[in-house]
Amino acid sequence: MSNENNIYKLKPFFSERIWGGDKLKEFGFNIPSNNIGEAWVISAHDNGMGYLNYNGKEISLKEFYKNKDVFKDDKDEFPLLVKIITANDYLSVQVHPDDIYAKQKHNSFGKPESWYVLDCPKDAKLIYGHKAKTVEEIKNAIDNKEILDILEEVEVNKGDFLYVEPGKIHAITPGVTVYELQRSSDITYRLFDYNRVDDKGQERELHIEDSLANIKVPDSEPSIIRNASGLIFESKYFSLFLHTVETPFNLNIEVPWMQLTVIEGQGKINGVDFVSGESAIYINESMPEISGDIKVIISWIK
Repeated sequence: MSNENNIYKLKPFFSERIWGGDKLKEFGFNIPSNNIGEAWVISAHDNGMGYLNYNGKEISLKEFYKNKDVFKDDKDEFPLLVKIITANDYLSVQVHPDDIYAKQKHNSFGKPESWYVLDCPKDAKLIYGHKAKTVEEIKNAIDNKEILDILEEVEVNKGDFLYVEPGKIHAITPGVTVYELQRSSDITYRLFDYNRVDDKGQERELHIEDSLANIKVPDSEPSIIRNASGLIFESKYFSLFLHTVETPFNLNIEVPWMQLTVIEGQGKINGVDFVSGESAIYINESMPEISGDIKVIISWIK
């Protein structure tokens, strides 16, 4: 292996959004404009590729993942995607497909995702779920422009974790910043977009038919962990652990590689300096040694 520390830092991709801003600067990112909504900090997706240095040259994570001498797993495509999302306005109200629907329609992974709240205003709420008992009720709300009336809101604070399964209506709200861990998929169906228009005066496309085909009715139970730390979540799609000084990462997990994103502070991981906002792939020959006043979200797939 060409890296004695088993760590490969990644260069993020920055995504401009209609609801973007400049808050990512607070996390140490050198963003290219003041309307950036997302930093794709760990990505092998063609819509927002991450890059790293390997054997003295810069290559994409997609290309790097083909090196099974390094990764030692049996997956063809890099399966996960991590973003830091900062909302300067309401994101569209949306829903994501499951694997079956996404495979049939888009030849893609479905899009289960999760949020860890990095920052938010006092009394912040996220759109998370709905009150409807039937699909017809949702259709009527859309037709009568009353969709917001049937949506559920949940209060959130810094440090809360929410799992957003496929079929769950959701939206991030102004001032909220999240670490988002998801499957490597970029399929989003917009159900409502606050009647916004693009720079040509056109309302952004909605995906009502696809949304209705995927929304769980009645709604699924909420999956929220307040003030999350340690081993926060495990599933067949992804698992994640929040390392802090008080809760060190000492799980003995037999997986060939992990992902790391520093969300606060600075320190060392296997002797390599890290600061807030930096992400890396860690090849798991043993548990990473983490030191310093640092918060790291570590994620993996079984």
